[in-house]
Amino acid sequence: MYIVEIVIFFFLIGIIIGSFLNVCIYRLPKNENIVFPPSHCPSCQNRLRPKDLIPVMSFLLLKGKCRYCGEKIHWRYPVIEMINGLGWSVIILNYGVTIQGFVGIILFSLSLVIASIDLEHYIIPDSLVLVLILSGIIYHIVSRNLSLINILLGTVIGFTIPFVLALISRGGMGGGDIKLCTAIGMWLGLPGVFLALFLSSFVGSIVGITLIVTKIRQRKEPIPFGPFLVLGFFVTFFFQKEILTLYWSLF
Repeated sequence: MYIVEIVIFFFLIGIIIGSFLNVCIYRLPKNENIVFPPSHCPSCQNRLRPKDLIPVMSFLLLKGKCRYCGEKIHWRYPVIEMINGLGWSVIILNYGVTIQGFVGIILFSLSLVIASIDLEHYIIPDSLVLVLILSGIIYHIVSRNLSLINILLGTVIGFTIPFVLALISRGGMGGGDIKLCTAIGMWLGLPGVFLALFLSSFVGSIVGITLIVTKIRQRKEPIPFGPFLVLGFFVTFFFQKEILTLYWSLF
């Protein structure tokens, strides 16, 4: 019962933090302050009261409409809150209240914001990459899992590979992707950065081909790569040993 209570607690905290993530997703692409002004309706500009800001529940009680002007509330708000809550609860269920668990929920929320912004706006804000880098530095200082040389090599490779690809493709990969890959390389070192980039490219290729074949996307229509990068990063961070062990067992 104790672990159930812990998981429920982190689920509730997760959906509350998910509400803040929605603010980041909405404001960061517009270069707006994520703290001031307080939460308000983007349509009528009315300041939202505490009863309007209850994660998920307010959306359901208001039937997806603003209390003051009746404008529809974007479905993204409750979805992000629920995804973040579920993500936090699953991570804590598997890793417990440990350093790995706390790092996991931070990376999950950060990845969720990066993926959501890139999907909608085709950009990855520098501020998010900076947060990823700073949190990575703190993680390495605390955990000491990787040597300084390994971290530096991962950082250099994380920058070099996408930079070369951007030159070859003449802009096929954006500057935000290059910066994100650099941060991922710093987090994972070697050989993690290679695995993360491979997984990102593999999944991204499958999704891209599927979207083109089903005519959901046109061949020349850009597909944001950020969501695949954070997916590859997240999977590699938690399952690198298992994936590499499986790979070598095949040979």
